Amino acid sequence: MIHASLKSRRFQGGKTAAGCLVGGLLLLLCFTPQAAGDARPLFAEEATLSVTLAAPWREFERDGDSDERYPAYLEYQDRNGQTHRLALTVERRGRTRRALCRFPPLRLRFDRSTTPGTVFEGQRSLKMVTHCSRSRRWEQYYVLEMLAYRIYNLVTERSLRVRALDITYVDEQHGSDDAGRFAFLLEHVRDVARRNDLSRVRTGRVGPEHYDPEEITRFMLFQYLIGNTDWSVWTATADERCCHNVRTIGVLESESLFALPYDFDAAGWVDASYAAPHESLPIQRVRERLYRGFCRHNPALESVRREFLELEEEIRELVRAEPLLTSRNRNRALRYLSEFFQTLKDPDRFESEVTTACRG
Repeated sequence: MIHASLKSRRFQGGKTAAGCLVGGLLLLLCFTPQAAGDARPLFAEEATLSVTLAAPWREFERDGDSDERYPAYLEYQDRNGQTHRLALTVERRGRTRRALCRFPPLRLRFDRSTTPGTVFEGQRSLKMVTHCSRSRRWEQYYVLEMLAYRIYNLVTERSLRVRALDITYVDEQHGSDDAGRFAFLLEHVRDVARRNDLSRVRTGRVGPEHYDPEEITRFMLFQYLIGNTDWSVWTATADERCCHNVRTIGVLESESLFALPYDFDAAGWVDASYAAPHESLPIQRVRERLYRGFCRHNPALESVRREFLELEEEIRELVRAEPLLTSRNRNRALRYLSEFFQTLKDPDRFESEVTTACRG
């Protein structure tokens, strides 16, 4: 049974290694996990954090494709009313959204020596998903994307957590600000590994055989739930780092890797106006679901199907309780969930759309 408490499925393992060969899988770089524990303060709760983020934003937007790091500061108040101000840098990141967005996703880089005693303690580099466009319509895409992460948090502890932000962007050089913007921060993969007693793993060649069967089946059924096909859990060439929109963690003494999915804006769940399935796939639009699991893992399908069914009400409640969703998008998301669970509840439909749709 899956536990929604986010305290389940702890695995033991992890040894120091700069490069190791495990069961035929070349691990190019294996990071030693820290002692097992809970999430760092920033991701220990889900309440929206109100912050001010100051930087030369007009210059940032004008510079277009620049990879420059811009000096910035972040300010917030803690529960006791104390104001904290942290120096950092901000830079562009991403590919698709970087090309499409007037205000692209950001990477925040902190000096860890300045973060003790703050909610950002232990943080060094964080990905931030932003509003992309001045239009509030675009923010709904990223609210839905944030909910996709939280759905997967219910499915497995081996998942990236998120923290919602209510941001006021300040450009002190030009005396301007943009208040009440939504964004969210993404937990670093090394911290997911740390709290699961696992190691972050950078790999050479990876195939389906290297993944834990039950966990990769959870991954596959989750991607099917959100209608996402923009990912890969294996490497196409020997020099390509695994994987597309996936990071891997695992136990160094075994071949069992765990896939951490991220970047869900191309999913049917989000249904962004710029998203389209890859031309090689037999679907015409991202709202069409396509199961892309591997046949070798089919023995785990039935137990994982039951796990998802047990989570149905909790997943629905995530959507119903999200205040940032418009009523239209909330109802649309609930209907999309209903289609998924109807498939899981119908044995014949599940057999044809999932079990026999697997890849060999």
